[in-house]
Amino acid sequence: MSSYGPAAAAADALDAAAGSSYRVCDTVVLVCLAFASGLIVLTVAVCFRRAFANGYAAGAAAAGANGAAAASSGRTRCGLPPSALSAIPMLAYRRGAAAAAGGAGWAQCAICLAVVRDGETVRLLPACGHLFHVECIDLWLRSHPTCPLCRRDVGQPAAEKV
Repeated sequence: MSSYGPAAAAADALDAAAGSSYRVCDTVVLVCLAFASGLIVLTVAVCFRRAFANGYAAGAAAAGANGAAAASSGRTRCGLPPSALSAIPMLAYRRGAAAAAGGAGWAQCAICLAVVRDGETVRLLPACGHLFHVECIDLWLRSHPTCPLCRRDVGQPAAEKV
């Protein structure tokens, strides 16, 4: 920045003598731009690879290509459909009934970690027999098709005990 006066002239002379210049070389700018562009491309590639590895893109392509087949199977990749969720029985919890059936006399929801109280509405998973609050297990089953405790598929019928 040039201004008028003897002090400004002396400062300009010192800068010129010292060789200090604030002008950036074009090559440095191009290298920085190339590096930033490569970083952005790499980030996008990693995101797409993770999406394909998790099956999101494959599931969307299958649903678009044969939507009738996906709808007829009744299962999605992410969780249970609403019809299967509503088919799981709900009941009012009774502490005395659990103790009479050989249980400990109390139950705990493994999702919210709260003790289930008498009269609360619970779901009993048919595949494994685990018990949860309706709100807790419904939220879980919308995104996972398995029991949160034993990871057994909720859509499968209960296995016979030998």
